[in-house]
Amino acid sequence: MSQFLCQLKQTAPLRRILVGSLSRNRASGIPPLHIPKQFSKTIASSPKIGYNRAMKEILDQFLSELSGASPATINPRRFYAGKFLQFAGDRPFQEWDKTMVTAFISQLEKEGYAPSTIRNAYGIVKRVFDAAKTVHERQRTKLISEVNPEDPSAVAVILQAMALPGPTWDIPKRGIVPRVDMMNRPASTRDEIKKIVATAKNGGLEPPEICYLALSSIYALRRGELCAVRKEHFDFNDNTLFVMTEKGGERRKQLLCDEILPFLKEYDFGVEYSPYMMSRMWKVIRCKCGFSNSDGEGWHSNRRYLDTELRDSLASDPNLNRDAQLITKIFFRWRLSSSSEMTDRYYTADPLIADKIALAHHPVVPLWA
Repeated sequence: MSQFLCQLKQTAPLRRILVGSLSRNRASGIPPLHIPKQFSKTIASSPKIGYNRAMKEILDQFLSELSGASPATINPRRFYAGKFLQFAGDRPFQEWDKTMVTAFISQLEKEGYAPSTIRNAYGIVKRVFDAAKTVHERQRTKLISEVNPEDPSAVAVILQAMALPGPTWDIPKRGIVPRVDMMNRPASTRDEIKKIVATAKNGGLEPPEICYLALSSIYALRRGELCAVRKEHFDFNDNTLFVMTEKGGERRKQLLCDEILPFLKEYDFGVEYSPYMMSRMWKVIRCKCGFSNSDGEGWHSNRRYLDTELRDSLASDPNLNRDAQLITKIFFRWRLSSSSEMTDRYYTADPLIADKIALAHHPVVPLWA
């Protein structure tokens, strides 16, 4: 009997989910299972699934996988993960399915969240499922360890519990997550960047505005990556900046160009900007330069501009035409190991070499000279 139970340690269900599932079986007319007193006490002593206990354990597991990430990365993920767990409430894991995720997405739409935000939340929910699966495995192992191996009735309970599925992700994005209208995600124009940089060089912007503008316009840093920049990330002996890349990209040192070094050295990067404050800074910069602000514009507008213009500038060099896209990916800190292109996955050269080539062909660097 004990050998059999040892095998079950890898497959028994989450204790808290078991309690809720047995209750639902009774409500749906399924004959109740006889549970011996000894095992009943084990189940009854466990709290009913809810955000305060079981869901907090899932959230803690989810956050543990973000160790080392910047607050700008962790905070929004914590928010949407917690929001989904509160939405899930006391539902057992067999109800964590497409219907529930679709209902959660619909709730976000009713609350007025933008399509791009909802798409990000969808990815976060997927990782919450992964965290819940880890907790499920850990708790069902603990459940078996508390069962008396000599009690055949307890084994019968476990066998029925084995039929209760854990959280599994088989939910396609298509048809659930709203499409993002690219017309509302504009890129900066050459004339806009030229005027904004000129305003910065002529003293029309504050020191933090100048520095973050320089990093955005040249290195295409995302808003969260700008928020994560700290003084200790700069190495002015080697003229590099360690970028805390988001969205699964490569976190690495990036070569700084001489044109912006004076501005970066004068600012101490002592203020920790929130994503909201950083977005506000971009709007202030545009207003100081005489531009209006419209929906979809932000620091990412500079990234969209460089994604096209830098690649085209590299491709215009006959010696770099074939490698223009690869150099752009490296400069944008993409993780090449997950690329669909085989040549990308096996690229092993020093990325600082690619940075040097990209900066030599960069369309914005000369504007800072």
